[in-house]
Amino acid sequence: MYKVVPFLGQLVGSQSVEAVSKQLNDVITKHESEGWEFVQLAQTSIQVKPGCIQGLFGAKTSYETFDQIVFKK
Repeated sequence: MYKVVPFLGQLVGSQSVEAVSKQLNDVITKHESEGWEFVQLAQTSIQVKPGCIQGLFGAKTSYETFDQIVFKK
């Protein structure tokens, strides 16, 4: 059994990248305490299509990449 959790690190003000590392560690630790084993941090590309009105005004399909944390039991 696998579980995939979205991850988006956030920096506020003058925080360093270590703050994002701590956020990632906190998410992994939380799920491991629930019995899940960390497998990997994976990137997922998502196709975002414009809605009808946006399409009429020339909006194009865009692509975004997100991090996903993969766990297994």
